[in-house]
Amino acid sequence: MMATELSFSHEYQYREHPDGITLHVTLTFGERSIETVAKVDTGAEFCIFSNEEGVDLSIPIEQGLARRFSSLGGVVDAFGHEITIQTGELAFQSVVYFAKYPGLPRNLLGRQGWLRNLKLAVLDYDKLLYLSAYDS
Repeated sequence: MMATELSFSHEYQYREHPDGITLHVTLTFGERSIETVAKVDTGAEFCIFSNEEGVDLSIPIEQGLARRFSSLGGVVDAFGHEITIQTGELAFQSVVYFAKYPGLPRNLLGRQGWLRNLKLAVLDYDKLLYLSAYDS
């Protein structure tokens, strides 16, 4: 079997947290940008952010692509919008979803919208995350 070698442009140290790996991200819509935190969730199909984050970005939330998500906490109605999402120095355009109602307990960085734009490696024992832009 042939070995594959991966290289990464960015290394991040994260803190131990019972809810998982939390990263700082910047969301941009039009001329507005906000900084927030989100959980890395490789099991989530899409990125989902709180209603409050969408409001802070002046996004007309309910004018987006409607979608209903089923989660361990119940059903979440959300609307998709194209924004720029930035993790560290890596930024790209993505469709992410914003909850219809306030109070979403955490923001999620899922496969579509975030993970498929990146190469990712996690050394959880060392609390290290490695990222690079995905260049097919």
